[in-house]
Parts: sequence; structure tokens; C-alpha cells
Amino acid sequence: MLRIETQIRSSRDTFIPVTIVEGCNKRNGLLLCAHGFKANRKEDGRFLTVAEELAKDGISSIMMGFPGCDKSKEDFINYTLKNCLDDIDTCYTYMKENYEIDPSRIGMIGYSMGGRLTALYIENHPEIRCIGLWAAASYEGFDGENEFLGEDVRIMKKQAEELGYCDFYNAFDDTHIRLSKQLLEDMEYRNPLIGLNSYQGSAIIVHGTKDSTVVFERAKEIYRNLL
Repeated sequence: MLRIETQIRSSRDTFIPVTIVEGCNKRNGLLLCAHGFKANRKEDGRFLTVAEELAKDGISSIMMGFPGCDKSKEDFINYTLKNCLDDIDTCYTYMKENYEIDPSRIGMIGYSMGGRLTALYIENHPEIRCIGLWAAASYEGFDGENEFLGEDVRIMKKQAEELGYCDFYNAFDDTHIRLSKQLLEDMEYRNPLIGLNSYQGSAIIVHGTKDSTVVFERAKEIYRNLL
């Protein structure tokens, strides 16, 4: 098993920090890992634990840091669903071009907002036949319609219309960050339930019943859309 820490050039001509864990076979399956909002690519080691176990069974993994997160040099204002999906695509292409990947063994795991990205990504990638959704924020629009991580979306939208971004207090790390107008529009108009509804592969949903950030009811909604 080999773990590689490197960077991959994005479609925006920036660099995506990545961790690759190589599977133990010459020809391996592949797991794409999408972290949560303002988190790090290894999800504090959780993704790494999964990747190292899967490597024993001949599955390689790639964990990537999204714009403004992890060791990314980009400003968080570049964190949009489109840019994140582009980075997933770039990393996926990199793995297929640089490793011998078994196309019949492609999977993806997403934590929180990464679960939303997973649901959006599989809509256009039917070859992904196995997904893991971990406390996934894969609901339509905003949670509670007018709330995003405890903030009033109506106020956020008003400021974003005026400035192109809104100032957002991120309670996870006690910082103020800029959320782009594009991210708010992505959240409102790109529905992850569409991808889940059409998905034909295997899935596992992991969600805490006392989760106060993404409530447990969202896991039930995901389950209904996967049926």
C-alpha cells in the first residue's frame, strides 16, 4: 500500500491538494472521496481509514481538497458546487490516465456537503456503481428552505446580490468567510435528488440520529429517493 501526497492542476489553472492511496493490485478499483463544507480532504482521518482498508481489497482512493479548504491556496469565494465538481472530474481523469483502473469498480463517498456533490456527480456518471453518503446534505434547495448552517438565506442572498458574495460566520472553525453568489445559486437550483432518483447502483447511508447540522430526516429523504 502506498500513500501519495501531491497536487493536481485544476481546470481553473490552480492546484488541487490530493492524497492518493494505491490499491494492492496492478489493476484496481477506484474510490473518489468528497469532503464536507470547509473541511479537509481526509475528513480528519476518516476517509484515510476507509481508503487504507479498501486498498487491501484492490481499490485505490483519491481524496481532494476543494477551493478554499484544506491546503488549497484559493480564496473560499471560489468554493462553488461547479468548481468542486470540476475538481472531482479533474482528479477522476488523473487517476484513469495515470493508473490502471478497473472501470467496473468505481465508487464515491461523500461527507456532508460532499454527499451533495456525490449525488450531483453521479447524475452524469452512471459508471459509478457504489456510493457512500455520510451525513449527506443532499436535500433540495436549502435546509429548512430559508436557512443555511444556521444563517438566514434571505439576508445572505440580499448581500450577495449587492456585493457578489455574502459574509458568512463559519461556526465550525470560528472564522468569517465569503460565500459567493454562485454558491447560493448552485445550492438553490442544482437539485441532488435528481441524481439519487436515477441512480441504479449500490448505496450505503450513514447518519447520526442526533445530528443537528444535517438532521436525520434528510437521510430518510435520501433513502426514499434511492428506492
